[in-house]
Amino acid sequence: MPPEPDSSADVAVENDYDAFAEGYAAENETSLVNAYYVRPAIVDLAGRRILDAGWGPGTVALALRDRGAVVAGFDRSAKMVEPARRRLGDDADLRVLFFVLDAG
Repeated sequence: MPPEPDSSADVAVENDYDAFAEGYAAENETSLVNAYYVRPAIVDLAGRRILDAGWGPGTVALALRDRGAVVAGFDRSAKMVEPARRRLGDDADLRVLFFVLDAG
């Protein structure tokens, strides 16, 4: 079993998502699914705390925050978190998490 890092939020591990993160972020911003299905379905969330697991480029998190939610999120891809940080600002509570699944 590989050693566990001291702080999972401080470890960036390259993965498959890193290779296409910027393209995915651009597509996600303008996709029909997000524009006409996901974002319009988000209701007033004033004061609610939301965890966005698999944060990606932060498109949905921004819509949640715009509707009043306090959003925290994570993604395993550091390259996916970069556009999210640009979109949401440095004060956003987002993290890159590294985790090891142990089947034993």
